[in-house]
Amino acid sequence: MRIVFIILLGFLASAAAMAQTESAQAFEIDCDAAATYSDRYRGEAVVVVHRGVVVCEHYRNSEPDEAWELASGVKSFTAAMAAAAVEDGLLTLDEPVADTLTEWQDDERLSQITIRQLLSLVSGIHVVQDRYVSYENAVRSNARNDPGTRFAYGPRPFAVFGEVMRRKLEAAGSDMSPADYFRSRVLIPINADVASWSHFEGDPLLSEGVEISPMHWARFGYLVSQGGEIGGTRLLDAEATAAMFEQRYMRMYGMGWWIHHEGVEPRSRFRTARGGIAAAPANFPTVYAAAGSGDQRLFILPDYDLVVVRMTRGVRIHRELQGDVGFSGQLFLRALLPGIPPSSES
Repeated sequence: MRIVFIILLGFLASAAAMAQTESAQAFEIDCDAAATYSDRYRGEAVVVVHRGVVVCEHYRNSEPDEAWELASGVKSFTAAMAAAAVEDGLLTLDEPVADTLTEWQDDERLSQITIRQLLSLVSGIHVVQDRYVSYENAVRSNARNDPGTRFAYGPRPFAVFGEVMRRKLEAAGSDMSPADYFRSRVLIPINADVASWSHFEGDPLLSEGVEISPMHWARFGYLVSQGGEIGGTRLLDAEATAAMFEQRYMRMYGMGWWIHHEGVEPRSRFRTARGGIAAAPANFPTVYAAAGSGDQRLFILPDYDLVVVRMTRGVRIHRELQGDVGFSGQLFLRALLPGIPPSSES
């Protein structure tokens, strides 16, 4: 059995004092148990990174460089795109979208929506459940609720942000698409890249449609887990990166990421084996998750300084393909981290 024992270090005060103030807490990582659980539900790959070091790497019937579709896991890319744009001075999270989409300025509700609210999915715009939407179509959206008052999950807000980024880049004298901007500013500097990026009516999709290898997705997750800075190079604005995990509007969703804190169980994203929505146990660690159909998962566990990627061969849109129970993020992480206290919910 492949079991990795990690020393979890807690540092206090300055670097000079670290040697005297280190406190160590050992925790166990069971790579084989996590891989076995993942394989049971059509998993293809598991990659675990601790403090920048790969400690688990498992591929069932695939090669390490094979890429898989992320589905809605791409929404975490869009949030990071915004954080890069803040770092570059292209935008701020709290500026009105109407500063860029001037056609929104005369609408009472649309004129009030901020970029933060747009990416937190509380903009109030009517979210039609169309899988694909062009930027032009998305900009013609109507607002049915006041900004910040109602959560509505769907692709339309991300397409609106795509048009915001397109115009921002154009105004800055760049001919890059939003997807090319993200690749050049975020992925390529960390030695990662996508295998493909789907477009709809000429616009790169920002809510799904990206294929990437497990290791490259893990590198992205590690960048985010480090607050947007690696090796002394800052790629993402620190405050905008932290905003991805703020519970400013919703307990279960930040900005492009699902949030699990004590007692919070995001519906269908971190379910128990019984598929329920009941709150997870209070002793379960904090988890941030980028989640896509087909049970594609990128987990960040800040308490353990872990980044965990779990990928499947294809996106499974239909619930009947998930089997009788379906993949559980909670049970997967319990398999990986056997030291997590047991719960009656699992």
